[in-house]
Amino acid sequence: MKKQHLVLMLVAMGCLAALSTDIYLPAMPAIANDMKTNMAMVQITLALFFATFALGQLIYGPMSDNFGRRKVLLVGISLFGCAALLCANAVSVEMLMLGRCLLGLGACAGAVSSFAICRDVYDKTELTKTIAIVSAAIGIAPLVAPSIGAILNELYGWQSIFYFLAIYAFMLFFWILHSLPETNNPRLKITQQVSHESYLAMLLNINYFHYILVNAAAFVALFAFIASSPVIFMRHWQLTEYQFSLFFAFNAVWMIVANSLLSAALNRYSTETMLKFGYIIIITAATAMLLSGDGAEYFAVRFNLNVSVVALVLFSGLMGIVTVGIAIVLSTSMSLLLQEVKHQYAKVIALTGFVRFGCGFAITFVVSQMTIINVISLATITIICGATCLLVMACRTKDKAIMAKTTE
Repeated sequence: MKKQHLVLMLVAMGCLAALSTDIYLPAMPAIANDMKTNMAMVQITLALFFATFALGQLIYGPMSDNFGRRKVLLVGISLFGCAALLCANAVSVEMLMLGRCLLGLGACAGAVSSFAICRDVYDKTELTKTIAIVSAAIGIAPLVAPSIGAILNELYGWQSIFYFLAIYAFMLFFWILHSLPETNNPRLKITQQVSHESYLAMLLNINYFHYILVNAAAFVALFAFIASSPVIFMRHWQLTEYQFSLFFAFNAVWMIVANSLLSAALNRYSTETMLKFGYIIIITAATAMLLSGDGAEYFAVRFNLNVSVVALVLFSGLMGIVTVGIAIVLSTSMSLLLQEVKHQYAKVIALTGFVRFGCGFAITFVVSQMTIINVISLATITIICGATCLLVMACRTKDKAIMAKTTE
């Protein structure tokens, strides 16, 4: 299978989660009104998706290593398609919650397998470049998904969004069935014969722990924005659903640009250097976001502009820069983690996915229960995430130095 075709298929797999998350954000108010509930209950359906998405990876990871990527993918995508149909026919928010749970359980098969297939085929710098390319292309999903969701919701109602996801899943199923070879064949027997390391042992492994935690911290920053954005844009700035989708799409452009630039920068800088650059960007831009309110007032007075408009533009620009840092951290930390793995790639990916999406579920749930959601609260969360990356990698450097002295 040609590299271009393989990368395109990996992107289609990875888009399952992004589409499921972003495509129905503009329709949340309509869903709440139709089901006679509040936005907090609808936001919980987003959190539940992350919960099952995280837990499901712990099941799919070992299965993918032991039985092959292809079989696991087909099972997961079938479940995703059926769950999307259940969501489309939901008549209550409780039924929608069940559908979203099953949707997350199906989508995680694509997330686990796409990165595992990358590691099956590529190594070292080529692995980082491929992950960056795939991540950049997957970034198109958040770019277009809210717009697709807004258009479908306006023309055919929110149910059409989930019918769209079902059609996407079944098309992907037949594409994989007819075109994807098993990439894990050389390792199936080896994986089945080696002594399996438990998830807890993997999590505490000094070679894995730091990268898993850094990856999770970056995800928390990203999903804090995803969970906060409908309230910040549509309630605070009174944007319409379509306007919200455009601003959300603008933010996704930054993720595509970041991964594209990362792929080029790796020709000159190491993966470790780019990781440091990523979390420094997060801290710097988030700190500026925290002070953006005063900055908006200053520019509005100086140039006789509308304060609200200036604040909106300033926030969008700074959040875009934060997203650049997040994208770099996610791609580089995943690559460095996989380079430490000798076998059981999917299991390590599953553990990483469980930790980061578990954290994503936690922050989404916390945001849904917050009484005040604004730029300051989002900036504070983001700064904490960036600082966590900095401290964890500083600890790794210290641990490596201690290990080096011990072996001398």
